[in-house]
Amino acid sequence: MAVLQKALAAIVLPGLMGLNACETVMQQRAEQDFPPNGEMVELEDGRRIQLDCRGEGAPTVVFQSGGDVLGSLGWEPVHDRVAVFTRACAYSRAGVLWSDARSGAFDPREVAEDLHEALNAAGESGEYVLVGHSRGGLYNMIYAGLYQDEIAGLVFADSSHPDQETAFAEAGIPLGSYVSPAQEIGLALRWTGMMRMVDYPVDPSIAAEVEAFYPKSAAANAREARRRHETLEFAGKFRDLRTWPVVVLAREPAELTEAWKREDSRNAYLLSADGLATGEDIPEGEVVWRRLQADLATWSSRARLEIVPESGHAFFFHKPEVVVSAVREVVTAARVVHREPPLPN
Repeated sequence: MAVLQKALAAIVLPGLMGLNACETVMQQRAEQDFPPNGEMVELEDGRRIQLDCRGEGAPTVVFQSGGDVLGSLGWEPVHDRVAVFTRACAYSRAGVLWSDARSGAFDPREVAEDLHEALNAAGESGEYVLVGHSRGGLYNMIYAGLYQDEIAGLVFADSSHPDQETAFAEAGIPLGSYVSPAQEIGLALRWTGMMRMVDYPVDPSIAAEVEAFYPKSAAANAREARRRHETLEFAGKFRDLRTWPVVVLAREPAELTEAWKREDSRNAYLLSADGLATGEDIPEGEVVWRRLQADLATWSSRARLEIVPESGHAFFFHKPEVVVSAVREVVTAARVVHREPPLPN
């Protein structure tokens, strides 16, 4: 038996070491083949954050990605269009794409703290319009709460809501795991390079870069996702968006758009405040989500809800003109709106 164990070790261990070396080489190749967009900004602890700022003008727009592995690349269809009329910065959170990873358990404060430090280190200053998709909306709520004197306005693109777990539970809709068991197994074995055998569903225009960094980015995204409950809870402390100009963009799947059109054809113009067609058989999950979006639009005295027809959760990439228009509106308002002094934290 001892001889067999030694024989197996002699065969298996070199193979495992080879797999580990393979993934290390692939990561190094990704960094060589795809230099970072923008610059790598060094933080006080020695980590680097990828920050890509374009254009000129104030306020500066800062894009926050959602719970995915796209980082700054997710905003490519929007970035240059916004940079035409003001300064626009997109970045990748710790561990995503080019940015260095953090260690230890995720803390909901750290995203805001990293972004704040990176912007300062890069020499960016002044007032910011924060644009966030999905989970990124939660991080922007936290940033706005911690750094009130830097905020000029916000745009939420189908943002997560601090109360979503409670709202879905009350509706009897299961949310499932933020990181599935299958994903956990894949992440545990990512050192083998096996994760590179699975194509990540992403637009072809950014697929090469995203897939090159996928194992690293997926680990960082899962680190955040495992603490999603804590992030929701912490973001919920910052519901007062004061008098900042805010646009809440909410998705509307094609079947909901059709339901609205049917109601409109009947002259049923008195729809609910959340824009849902009454009397229609609408999926309960979409009803809950829309009402959460409508609630976000009450957090500021200068906020409004805009429905994006025939759209899914990732409309920020496939309907960039909607986001650009909302950003332009908030930037224009921020240039003329009188800002109140920050509230005490």
